[in-house]
This record gives sequence, structure tokens and C-alpha cells, in this order.
Amino acid sequence: MSAPPAFICRMCGECCRGRGGVYLDLRGAAAAAAFLGLDFPRFAELFLDREPSGLYSVASAAGPGGHCLLFRDGICLIHPVKPPICRAWPRLRALVTDPEAFREASEACPGLARTGFEALSSDYGEAGRPLPPSSFKSVLLARARRGPSGSPGVPGDIPGGGCGRG
Repeated sequence: MSAPPAFICRMCGECCRGRGGVYLDLRGAAAAAAFLGLDFPRFAELFLDREPSGLYSVASAAGPGGHCLLFRDGICLIHPVKPPICRAWPRLRALVTDPEAFREASEACPGLARTGFEALSSDYGEAGRPLPPSSFKSVLLARARRGPSGSPGVPGDIPGGGCGRG
């Protein structure tokens, strides 16, 4: 009998709670704006901060209940085009290499089995090794420098991406 998966999304939105660390390049921000049917300037005004690097980040002011500004009524407003770090959750290097980080995350995320560190670590190795959070920003900066012709698909093309809803 096989072991249960280390992560089963419960669609609770806990992964969408908190501030900072969610970056988008121009292409990702434009995709999110288009998905919501907003022109880019209006989307940026409502949801984004412009970073000195030229990237965009979801505005640092948390929305209702401490959730991301793009999380409303229990769902991510831009789920089909959500940023890479959101797609990769919980398969982040810190969570699969540090048992203490995993323990802390599992206390907040009901989808992570409390005893699933080894299973998630193993799953991570098979899932194409998503980037650690600190690398998402550098990857997006590299994409921005290459320009539109060298850009891969919209955010979410990280292999082994994670959560079902948040």
C-alpha cells in the first residue's frame, strides 16, 4: 500500500495569508490584469507595488483577514495565472530541506501532513525541483532582461506546482 501524499490542498487560503514575497514580471502582471478584465494601469493601482528592480509585487498592504489582496471570498482572483511562487507551494526548497520550516508550515497549512516531511522531500525531488522563494525574484528579473521574445509562458510554468486554489 502506498503512503498518502504529503500535500493535499484543503483550499483554505492559509498559503495566501501574509505579506511580501509575491513577485510578478510585466508579462505576469499583464496576464493577471487581462484575466480580471482590467487595463494594466488600473490593475497596478489596485494591487501592485513597483519594485526598484522593475518587477511588480502584490501590494504590501494585506487584504481582509491578512490575506493577499488578490484573495477574495475564499478564492484567488487570478488562480489560472497566479505567480510562480504561489504555483509552487508547498514545494519550496526551504520546506523540503528544513524539518523545522516544514513543521512551522504544517501548523498553518492543514494540507501538509504533520508527519509528511520525508514524503514532501521525496515528492519535491520527483517534481522537478521548484525554485526556492529567493530565486523567483532573480528568475523574473532575468526574464525581464530577455524581453518578450525570450519569455516563457505565463506564471505557473514551474514544474511540480502546488496548491489547488490559494
